Order: sequence, then structure tokens, then C-alpha cells
Amino acid sequence: MSEAERLNALAETNLLDSEQDERFDRLTRLAANSLEVETALVSLIDSDRQWFKSCHGFSSTETSRDISFCTHAIERTDITVVLDATKDPRFASNPLVTGDPHIRFYAGAPLITADGHAIGTLCVIDYEPRETFDDTDREILRDIADSVIGLIQRDEKLREMSELSVINRELQHRMGNMYAHVSSLISLLDKADLEHEEYVSRLREKVNALALTQSLIASSGTESVSMRELAQKTLAAFEAGAGEPVVQVEAESDFDITPRAAFAMSLMLHELGINSVKHGALGGEGGQARFGWSSGEELQFSWEESLKKPRVDTSVKKAKGGFGSVILKRIAPKTFGGEAEVDIQPGSYRYTVSALPERILASEQT
Repeated sequence: MSEAERLNALAETNLLDSEQDERFDRLTRLAANSLEVETALVSLIDSDRQWFKSCHGFSSTETSRDISFCTHAIERTDITVVLDATKDPRFASNPLVTGDPHIRFYAGAPLITADGHAIGTLCVIDYEPRETFDDTDREILRDIADSVIGLIQRDEKLREMSELSVINRELQHRMGNMYAHVSSLISLLDKADLEHEEYVSRLREKVNALALTQSLIASSGTESVSMRELAQKTLAAFEAGAGEPVVQVEAESDFDITPRAAFAMSLMLHELGINSVKHGALGGEGGQARFGWSSGEELQFSWEESLKKPRVDTSVKKAKGGFGSVILKRIAPKTFGGEAEVDIQPGSYRYTVSALPERILASEQT
């Protein structure tokens, strides 16, 4: 396995530079006493250093990796034993041998994760050479090393369970919000004068808009959505067969908006697109549609169409319009804290809605 994968496995333990832990200290103390040595360490091998999670009989917390005995130990699956470092060509000139602390004896058992990554060692050190380190000694060292790696992986499991618990609570929160949105949509649709097929079609459209918003939130990994990305992906549903966007998104700036504002925005854009297909630029040849925004004390969002034929937009003009009218005249402006206006001319159509920054911008939320 590659060094990059090994270092990644080490990083995932969250042990490097962590606080002293008595559980690890008990194991190094046990190793030192059981094997009758001066020093026992839980050594983690980083890219350029070895850092000691637990030290028994040793004052330093880390040493350079290039003089580390443990660097050699993690390259093997069995225990590395050095009976007399002054007689071993790998270590005879090592500054830890020729100078303080004058290491003579070393034995290191690699700490190997379930995925096969050797992230460090449990090692024992003495300052006098030894004649032997027999099978019983090796078994003791290996058993204690297994306890160390078991403790590390137990902590990882507990951390994963904690993270899953947080994720589960977040999913419950988001699902609760989604159910509330769907319930609200159904209630509003029930009040509209719709035939069964149109009712089902409308409900499907709105749930799809909700699903798009949720997917954008999930993909961003934050509680916000890019305004430009939301507009482009919502309006992509109206692309021509060649894949060319038929609605131009015209805005120099981009900003993140809250999930609630994003849901209302996706409903608004989808409704404007549907209306345009039925009554305006997207339903005939030669028409053009644009969507954009400008900022100031208030945000201003605008949908504009250039038409070759006059448009009669019954969903907006009638005092008692359908569900589409409810979205454009009430839901969007109420959510945004602004007002909506419609201007219909023989050759153009314009829908604008204002928004208070604190009602829509993610950065404005506290």
C-alpha cells in the first residue's frame, strides 16, 4: 500500500498531537514492566517525524523520522528486534545510538489497522544490549500491540457512531422540513381549481423542485445554495434539444441563499418557465427569455421575455389565478420579504420580485 494511503489512515485516527491518554499510558507501562525495559512507546509515524502518543521512561514527545527505529519496524508485519544497536549497520551511526539517549536494545511491533496500514509501533527500548528476545517476549509485545490497535480502532468506531448520530439527527430535521413543504404544497393545490391530471402534474413539478433544492444542499455540504447554480439547474429543464440553454442567466455576481429561499426560488423559476412555454417566449419560435438579479439595499430578481406575438398571461393577470399565480404573487414575495410586479406589453413580458437580504442570503442568517 502507498505511503499516501498509510498517512491518510493515520490522519483518520485523529491521534497526532492529541492529549495524553491514560489508557495508552497503562499499556506502555505494562509493556515496560512485563519485558523489563526502561522505555516503552506508542509511536506514530508521520511524514517527517515520529510522534509518541504515550511515553514511559522517555522525555521527548517526538523525534525526526529519518533517525527513527520505528520507520524500519513499520515496513515489516512481524516484530523488529535489535539486540545491540552498535553492532547493527542500520543503526550503528544513528545519533540516538551514538549520543543521548544511547539506545542499545530495541523491539518494535507494528500497529496495523484493519485495512492493512502500519500507522506506527508499540516499541520497547533499553540502554544496555540484550543477549536474546525470545518467543515469549515477542508474544507479550505482540499481544500488547494488539491491545493498542484495538483501542485505536474502538475509538474510531465510537467516533463514527457519534458522527452517524449527528447525521441521523440532521436527516430527521431535513426530512421533517421536506414533509412540511410537501404538506403545504398539497394544501395549496387542494385550494386550486384543478382537474385530477393537472393536480398530479403540478404536485410532481413542485416535489421535483424541492428534490432539486435538497440535492444542491447535499452536494454543497453546507446549509446554503449557490444562487447561480440553482438558477442554471432549475432552468436547465427548459433546454432545447441540442442542450443549449433557452433561458439566459445574466448576473455578474453570485451568492449563497438559504434552503427556504432556494426552495421558493426554484418554485418561482419553474413556474415562470412553465408559463413561458404555455404563453410566451419558450412556446414559440424566435422568443427569448432572460433571468438575472441586481443587489443593493434590496435584491431585485427579474425575468424578461422578448416576444414575437402578444402574450396573455392568465395565471398572473387574473385576480383569482391558479396555483402558479399563488407562487408568483404570494409565496415568492412573502418568502423573500419583498414585492412582485408584472408588466405585460405586446412584445415583452417582465416579472420582477424584490427581496430583503436578511430574508434570503445565507450569510445574513444568525
